[in-house]
Amino acid sequence: MSQKRNNYFLYTKNKSKVAEALKEGNIDQGAFSEVGFVDEFFSYLISSDFFPFCEETYPSPRVKKEVAPWFLLASLIGAKMHNEISFRNVPYALKNGSLLNILGFNIGSMPGFNSKNKKDRTFPVDQDTIRKYFKDTDPDKLTEWFNNCFSGWLSKKKAYESGIFILDASFIPVPDNRNYQNAAYVKLDKDGKHAADDDKNARVTLCYKLSSLLNTDREGSYYIYGGARLDPGNAQGLYEGKDLVENFIAQGGYISTLLIDREYLDGEMLTDFKKKHKINWVIPLKSNMSAYDDAVGLSRAKNTEWGPYRIEQDRSGFTVLKEEVVTFSDIKSWKECSVPINISKKKDN
Repeated sequence: MSQKRNNYFLYTKNKSKVAEALKEGNIDQGAFSEVGFVDEFFSYLISSDFFPFCEETYPSPRVKKEVAPWFLLASLIGAKMHNEISFRNVPYALKNGSLLNILGFNIGSMPGFNSKNKKDRTFPVDQDTIRKYFKDTDPDKLTEWFNNCFSGWLSKKKAYESGIFILDASFIPVPDNRNYQNAAYVKLDKDGKHAADDDKNARVTLCYKLSSLLNTDREGSYYIYGGARLDPGNAQGLYEGKDLVENFIAQGGYISTLLIDREYLDGEMLTDFKKKHKINWVIPLKSNMSAYDDAVGLSRAKNTEWGPYRIEQDRSGFTVLKEEVVTFSDIKSWKECSVPINISKKKDN
C-alpha cells in the first residue's frame, strides 16, 4: 500500500489493509510475481540511509558529479546480485526486480541525469559510464572507505550480531600478465595455499593476497565483512591482519573471540590482542613449538581425562568415528607470547 506524503509516496507492508482494498476494488497496481531476494535487499537499502550515506562518503573519482554516486553503486550492486560480469548487462540487472519496477526505481524511458540527453533512454546512464567510474576509483581510498566508513555504517545498523570474528588470508591467483598491478609471484600448492619448499607439484603463480576480517556466529549461519584488504601475494600477512583488527576496534567495533589462521601465529601480536583489547583468540599451533610439545606430553599421562568432542554413527547405530578432546590450562612455554594460553588436543578412536 502507498500513502502520499508531501512530494513522495511511502510504501508499507499491511496485508489486512491490502485485502480490504482488494475487496472494495481500490487497486493502484497489481502484480502476480513473487517478490525475490533482490527486491527485499533493495527495499532494505532504500528504507535505510545507505544511498544517502554513499552519496556523502564514497570516494568519487569525479570532481563534478554528473551522475549520482549512489545510483552508480545501486546499478553495480544489482548486477553483482545477478552474477553479471559484463558491464553491458548492468542496465538490465535492476529491471529483474518486480518490486523495484513498481516503485519506479528503474522503469520506463527517461532523459538521463541532469536532462542532458535529447532523446529518452532505457536506462539513466550508459554502461561505459558505470565501468569507467569504478575503474577510476582510487583502490587505496576505496579500501579505506570500506574498512572505515562502510564498516562503521554496518556497526550503527547493528549488523555485527556477535563478537565472534575470523581473521583469514587467501591467495587469489591471476593470469600470468604483468598488467595486474602490484601482484607478485608466489609458490602455491594444488589447493592454492603457500607451498612447502619440498613440494614438487607446486607452481610459481602470480597472485594477490586477500586478508579479511569476518563476523559470524557459533553456527556459522552468516558472514559479514568487518574489514578487508588486497595486497601483493608475497606480503607477509602479519601487518595486514593486525591492521584490520586494530582499525576495526578503533572504529568502535567489538571483538570477543577471534578465530585466526595459522599464518598469523605471532606471539607479540597475539599478546597485544589479549592485553590491549581483551580479545580471546583461537589459533592452531605448529608442531615445532615448545607449547605444542608440552600439550602432547601432558596428553600422554595415564590420568588424562578425555572428553567427548564428536561422534559419528552409521545407519545401524554403530559408532564409526569417535573424537575426544582434552584441554590444558595456563601453558607458559611460548616465550614470544607473554600471556598464559589454554591448549586443546584432539584424538580419534
